[in-house]
Amino acid sequence: MKRAFSVFALLASLVLGGCSNFDAEWDRRLHTSPLDLFDGCWKGEWRSAVNGHNGDLRAIVTLTGDSNYSIRYHALYGPKALPIPFQYTLDSVEVGREGEVLKIEGAIDMGLFGKYSYDGQCVGDSYKSTYISEYDRGVFDLKRAGKLLPPAGGGEK
Repeated sequence: MKRAFSVFALLASLVLGGCSNFDAEWDRRLHTSPLDLFDGCWKGEWRSAVNGHNGDLRAIVTLTGDSNYSIRYHALYGPKALPIPFQYTLDSVEVGREGEVLKIEGAIDMGLFGKYSYDGQCVGDSYKSTYISEYDRGVFDLKRAGKLLPPAGGGEK
């Protein structure tokens, strides 16, 4: 019994520690102007098409190169009264452009959670993506949170 409690306490501290790290980065980035149309904070929800599960979703998108990004997701799963936080990061996400539409697609092996692929687009203040894994498929539906890019031309008239 002591061992089970110790394992639970360790897992809880890892989850909560990761959440506070995400929250600190979220707060910092929320008050920083994004570097481009995709960089910055996004907030919305995820929905499973398989079982109907859904929850809050936040993403911190960081420009790391010309068209390369890191996307750090923080999702809530389970009952609203006692949700379970889950987070993961997609590194080296190559983003293409077709006019005003940014195309985000790729795949990642998430170990215990299996292979995961995503296909999305960002248009203005809307970022939508589908996901497919060995166990689930669904959608991410996000809107920009926080500061926006300054207007083209450098300011007010």
